[in-house]
Amino acid sequence: MEDQSTTTWYLPLIKGIIMILLAIMILSSPAGALVAWALYIGIGFVFTGMVLVYHGFAGRGEQENWTWRVLEGLLDMFIGFMLMVNPLVTASILPFLFGLWGAFYGIALFIDAFSHKETRMIKLVSAVVIFWISSLIMFNPILFGVTIAIWVAIIFLVAGIFNMILAFNLKKLEKVVVDGE
Repeated sequence: MEDQSTTTWYLPLIKGIIMILLAIMILSSPAGALVAWALYIGIGFVFTGMVLVYHGFAGRGEQENWTWRVLEGLLDMFIGFMLMVNPLVTASILPFLFGLWGAFYGIALFIDAFSHKETRMIKLVSAVVIFWISSLIMFNPILFGVTIAIWVAIIFLVAGIFNMILAFNLKKLEKVVVDGE
């Protein structure tokens, strides 16, 4: 996740901002219909997926693991399209879908933490929190059906904050590389 070009530091920033905006949107209306959330969140997933796919292909010459970024983006886009195509059906399985997505994101973040010493701690903490909440949602969908908005918003908020921190760290690295040359 961090094997990124410093010249495209702003892409994780965009993803982080989108995720935080989604979290705020969800928290602002927790009593709203899951159907509407499925549609709006689907749109957000499609856009963040497109950002990841673009970032993956843009960095294929500089990044070893660019295909993982593309696959993550395609997964985000797939989930987004599934949410938008049939929001009524999607609303009933939304807890499991978000739990599955969060678990995937948490596992990927956890694995990636061991390859970058500088951001290891923030990645590990973010990964554990995201995976824990996602597991709770996936394995207790009825219990969390009522509070799904709050849990999903927390996942988006943690993931968004992580992406923003990553972007600013990449920007600092870009400045060091440019100034150091």
